[in-house]
Amino acid sequence: MQLAILIVLILIAVLIAPWLIGVAIAAAAVYGVYLVAAAALAGVAFVVAVIWVLFIDKGRKEKPEEIHGERKSCRHCQVEMAVSATHCKNCGQSCT
Repeated sequence: MQLAILIVLILIAVLIAPWLIGVAIAAAAVYGVYLVAAAALAGVAFVVAVIWVLFIDKGRKEKPEEIHGERKSCRHCQVEMAVSATHCKNCGQSCT
């Protein structure tokens, strides 16, 4: 029933103001451009996410260095390291 009312209202509007057809076509075109832009943005976001996961995030998941034997802490950043280490791998400061 609501669809029939909508169709009747559209027909009345077109009969009273035929220029509304042009407005409707323009609105559909603008909406189409909006949809294409939204789809392109989603595609770019997907590609960036894939690149991020495959290349950039991979370096952050490296396993920490396993230290066997005696350990000491860096006096600058408190990271544990081997006693034989002369520079901290975390902050780069000299630990001698």
